[in-house]
Amino acid sequence: MSDNEPTTKPTIETVLERIDAQSKEMRAGFASVEKLFDKVAVRLDRIEGEVKLTHSEFYELRADFRELRATLKEHFPAIT
Repeated sequence: MSDNEPTTKPTIETVLERIDAQSKEMRAGFASVEKLFDKVAVRLDRIEGEVKLTHSEFYELRADFRELRATLKEHFPAIT
């Protein structure tokens, strides 16, 4: 073998160790981002549920006002 092999082997090992460490850091970072996305998804689901409920209640309220208006028109024909 050549004289360079013993000197370059530790360098290669060092580079590989650094790549491995960087890879582990990246995986940990991606895992934390994934957890945040999961939390955001849960919150968006809750918001969506609230919006649907509010939307439903709004339409019920509109129906109640239509009914009230019709009743008022029956009792007070001057209201148009």
